[in-house]
Amino acid sequence: MYTDRQLLDMAKNAMKYSYSPYSHFAVGACVLMKDGSVFTGCNIENSSYGATICAERAAVCNAVSSGYKDFKAIAIVGGLNSTGINGITYPCGICRQVLSEFSADMYVIAARSEDDYDMRRLSEFLPASFGAGQME
Repeated sequence: MYTDRQLLDMAKNAMKYSYSPYSHFAVGACVLMKDGSVFTGCNIENSSYGATICAERAAVCNAVSSGYKDFKAIAIVGGLNSTGINGITYPCGICRQVLSEFSADMYVIAARSEDDYDMRRLSEFLPASFGAGQME
């Protein structure tokens, strides 16, 4: 199994691939599956801002398109110009909703710096979320 630090390192590596010519704020994410598999993603901006894809959703799409849906944790890092971590980067509202589709109990690990991070359950970020149960 991977340590929190290893997940953050993989997320930081994914930042290098960010396409962020407008905000210059690169974000990387790494999702950990319950079986120990990992998938990464980076943010991909678009001149039509609504078409931008966050790193978290890119990582989720990578996992799901590879046949994985049992999420245990996600590590997220962000920074200006891909030069390093610039304080804590939490998932946006859309990403929180997408993550909750797969597991409201998964851990969100968000780094403040190379050695300091916050970790809590997704349900703390998105209480009383709309989920699959409402669709039945």
